[in-house]
Amino acid sequence: MAENVFDRIELIKQHATKQDNAIIKCLASNNISNLSYLSITEFAAFCNVAESTLLRFCRKLGLRGYSEFRMLLAQSNTEYTGDSGDFAFNIMNNMTTALHSTYELINRENLEKAVSILLGAKRIYCMGSGNSGVAAEEMRNKFLRFGIHAFHLTDSHFQTIATSTLTADDVLVLFSVSGSTKDIIGVAQTAKQIGAKLIIITNYLKSPLSMYADVPLHVVTKSAPLDSGSLVAKISQLYVIDVLAAAVFKRTEDLSQKNLERTAIAVLDKEL
Repeated sequence: MAENVFDRIELIKQHATKQDNAIIKCLASNNISNLSYLSITEFAAFCNVAESTLLRFCRKLGLRGYSEFRMLLAQSNTEYTGDSGDFAFNIMNNMTTALHSTYELINRENLEKAVSILLGAKRIYCMGSGNSGVAAEEMRNKFLRFGIHAFHLTDSHFQTIATSTLTADDVLVLFSVSGSTKDIIGVAQTAKQIGAKLIIITNYLKSPLSMYADVPLHVVTKSAPLDSGSLVAKISQLYVIDVLAAAVFKRTEDLSQKNLERTAIAVLDKEL
């Protein structure tokens, strides 16, 4: 079957519904590169259709779902946006832009609420899937140095098991750029039913995952399917972790400082 999104659309065009045509019009009149960055919730809202309609449209194109549709959009875009003359500058510029944009979107009230929840928790679990798992692990590492016993799990099976044992005294910190990863949404659903607190760090506040958040924290880490492994897609998550850690340190300065010194001394003999 044809791999270009517009070639696939031609195959179903004569049977397209009114809502299908609304999606087709959006695709034809907008930059494909920009559309490939949107979450399913954002894309559906942009085309003024329901998410279920968008999913049916994807399946009419012979695709398994929206993730595969985004991949097809990225593959259909032939425009190269990089400047071959200075890749280093472009990457640096993208990173600084992401950091500055995330700073502008920090909600101070939500940040302080997140700190209160973290400091009052009996157990803290940090979880993410794929690239977001790197951020979850970094948060665990940073908080351990403060003497705060956070846990990090990468395997989706054990993430589910651990979540099922949570209580209302525990907090789950979830990382997801898209906010639509099935395994992470499943974890959030279970935690919510139990009554555990949920801090969700995501690029898309209008996403299936965000609806479960007790505290949402917005980052700017948009990435297309074909470049989601780049550091630019992680940098804002790591920045928010540092901001959270700094806010925690401010509230617990004496104890956290002592624990930082103890942990630093503990690993001294591991260095040459």
